Amino acid sequence: MSVGVFVVTHNHGATLAATLEGLSQQGQLVARVVLVDNNSSDESLAVARSFEGKLPLSVLPLPENTGFSRAANLALAQLETPWVLSLNPDCRLLPGFLSELLAAVQGQRQVGSACGLLLRGEGPNLLPTDRVDSAGMVVSAFGRHHDRGAGKRLRQAWTQPAWVFGATGACALYRREALQDVAYPGGEVFDEGFFAYREDADLAWRLQRRGWRCLFWPAARAVHGRGLKPEEGRAGQAAINLHSVKNRFLLRLANADWRWHVGCFPFWLFRDLLVIAACLTVERSSLAAFGLVRRLWPQYRKRGRENAARARVSSWRLLPWFYPPWQTRRFKPCG
Repeated sequence: MSVGVFVVTHNHGATLAATLEGLSQQGQLVARVVLVDNNSSDESLAVARSFEGKLPLSVLPLPENTGFSRAANLALAQLETPWVLSLNPDCRLLPGFLSELLAAVQGQRQVGSACGLLLRGEGPNLLPTDRVDSAGMVVSAFGRHHDRGAGKRLRQAWTQPAWVFGATGACALYRREALQDVAYPGGEVFDEGFFAYREDADLAWRLQRRGWRCLFWPAARAVHGRGLKPEEGRAGQAAINLHSVKNRFLLRLANADWRWHVGCFPFWLFRDLLVIAACLTVERSSLAAFGLVRRLWPQYRKRGRENAARARVSSWRLLPWFYPPWQTRRFKPCG
């Protein structure tokens, strides 16, 4: 098997060389790399082009910052491999990452996505630490999604293979067939209304509703610099906060039907009230998010109805994912 890789950059010149060097160490498993640059003002493009002889790399510079989702969809349109890796430009694959992950998904027909163990990295060379960045994506009845183990020291529980809700977009392997199965008309895999943030959770939810599973395989390891650490909050990040608030509601409009709202009540309501209160007091720069949600409401209600009509798995069956201790499932091959 071979893998197509896409990388979306926006002023990531400091760590991009380590990211591309990690890809070059994966050998012949990398069939093609498409790097889409969202109008960087640093040396990102120069760094990327310096790897054109080391990797089967295509560089696509954009005249403006279109956001992660649009750039990712442009890259996906150029990749034809049966498996596709989404890779952040501050994420370095350790040797053997792709061989481990591809071996794990071999013959697992229900696997639509897979992820390895991400460790926090330091410096421009993305040197690994003993802190976890992500051991798979989990979700809660509050309508939130989390990277399992984020910011904590590595422990035994996060070194065991498991079924998880989804894969963080920083380093996620997707089956092309699964992406095509959940794409919106026009080949929109990552929801472009999100612009950035939470788009990987939206894709994970759509995959789950269509019956695709996500495998966490810790023998495949990578290092993630992660500039924005969830355990440190988002103080002083007005644009990020605004998109995060907006996308919280778009995520639910597109994926959470009445069954989910009943099954997760009153937790999501409590969190909604908390978010609204924060926007009215300490995070007033995010109030504009509600105007954006109102404008997008008809489009996302339509998407919600379409996704519900296409769902193969009832929200009742998905509810355990949103409650501990069922946020992960012990790995058993699905064939």
